[in-house]
Amino acid sequence: MSHHISEHPSLQPFDISEYKGLRGKNFYDMDPALQRMVDRYSETYVPEHKQAMVEHIRKYGELVGGILDELTEECHKEGKYGEVVKYDRTGKRIDFIKYSEEQKRARKISYDHGVVNLDFHPEWKFDFTHIHRYALTYLMNLNGEGGVACPLAMTDGMILALKKIGTEEQKEKYLPLVAGKGSDSHFMAGQYVTERVGGSNVSANRTVAKKLPNGKWELTGEKWFCSNPGDLWVTTAKIEGTNTVGMFLVPRIKENGELNGHHILRKKDIIGSRGKITVEIIYDKVEAEEFGRPGHGLVNLIRYIIKTSRLHVGLGSCGNARRSVMEASEYAKFRTAYGKKILEFPSFVKTLAEMQILQTANCFVNFRSVNLAENAHEAAEITVPLLKYKSSSQASYITQKAILSLGGNGIIGDFSPLPRLHNDSIINETWEGTHLIIADHCLHALQKPKVYAAFQSLLEDLTKKVSEMLELKTEYTLFQEKRNELDRILKEESKDWKDMNRVYIADLTYNVLALAEFLEQTVHDKEAKLPTKYLYFAQGYAEMVRDGLEAPRQKDGVFFNSKALATFLSF
Repeated sequence: MSHHISEHPSLQPFDISEYKGLRGKNFYDMDPALQRMVDRYSETYVPEHKQAMVEHIRKYGELVGGILDELTEECHKEGKYGEVVKYDRTGKRIDFIKYSEEQKRARKISYDHGVVNLDFHPEWKFDFTHIHRYALTYLMNLNGEGGVACPLAMTDGMILALKKIGTEEQKEKYLPLVAGKGSDSHFMAGQYVTERVGGSNVSANRTVAKKLPNGKWELTGEKWFCSNPGDLWVTTAKIEGTNTVGMFLVPRIKENGELNGHHILRKKDIIGSRGKITVEIIYDKVEAEEFGRPGHGLVNLIRYIIKTSRLHVGLGSCGNARRSVMEASEYAKFRTAYGKKILEFPSFVKTLAEMQILQTANCFVNFRSVNLAENAHEAAEITVPLLKYKSSSQASYITQKAILSLGGNGIIGDFSPLPRLHNDSIINETWEGTHLIIADHCLHALQKPKVYAAFQSLLEDLTKKVSEMLELKTEYTLFQEKRNELDRILKEESKDWKDMNRVYIADLTYNVLALAEFLEQTVHDKEAKLPTKYLYFAQGYAEMVRDGLEAPRQKDGVFFNSKALATFLSF
């Protein structure tokens, strides 16, 4: 007896037959932590500004969960990644990057929405504040880097640097290109710093800048990692005859319409962030303009370009992690194993709860850091590098946990974005400095008396009312213990010990800050007579810090509290 293949028992509907993932949902509306940050950091805004900002962010949440999610998936298929086109049909060298239509459309949608350039939209009547700008950045990264987020970070840094140190001529010439409404250059500002001889050690690089009689500069050398090759880029070179590193602006096309003197050698084969390409380039008498005072090249690079990139890495990694938690949570609503919903297994619920707690803590401290940076708070000198390291490493941990939550389906690239999110997180761990480099920057900042005093003052402000809440006694005690440990290490341990254990010190600093943040959030809600859900987050995070990520959970703790678990899983 024959059967039609569609009637075959192996093809019948099963538990995840109706699983659609998250596409079509508004990612802002799904994120209580982000909504809280937007609300709290805009408390002093006039009502019209706050309403307009929230509507703008919510609209982008709809785009990210809808068309941008679809376009990101489409442009990450074989044959859709960017390619280097060396020559045109006549044999003329053009060194052009060709992207798929899906990639170009994704960039245009975000650019036109104003995610980096809203203050250049004449219809926007308010300040384009950090909470607004970086809420959009965070949302964008819920789709992974996507070929959009990395270019956005570099274009954001370019716009800031042009505003701060660009000449009037440079502002007039280049701001309309990289930020102007209606420009066809969608996030096409690049960053070319790294050379084979020196990654984070920029002073070891060998590219040379020679001053020309017309006031411009001629660059000769090579760049090993050229991120987002496009219309305009920031680069570094040693001023001829000195060890001084200058920072320069390079347009792809010279004023006479000729290709500037660079040769793209090849596209890099990297494991993540593949939506935008990274290349190797030779400078063969590239025509460049000094960007800021030549003698201040390294200072300006760090102050405007690197600092902005690190803020984006922190928020971007946090967005990667949030999407991973969302995917794991959505999948868990459908999947069964051994005759039970996987949400009925305590070990699985514990994993989801831990992921949610870690990601929420990271969200809160990232937006705290953004606020500190906007207000030129000296503690930002600690938090910006700290969160570049910790957010990216934690995102890799959470994305891996999410992949395992989906089992075999978690490693399939066209089932969910998790494999791409995981690879992008690993890229974020290396971009703008590895853990050892970034932890050293954090340690250096911690050992500056004024900066450390500012950090301690921040901790005091965050925890000043905690002692009034008996419910937080255990968590506050742990915070004080960790804070005292950090203080003792910085004051008593030897230079060699601190250098060897710089990553441990960074982790300790992060835990102190995250504990303080949860304590402050809990007290805030208590005073406002709101539900005490952040008390559960504070308790859960404290237990994970005290006992370790893989330790058994305490019977009298929040992981055995059904109300607390329901709070975590619904967040």
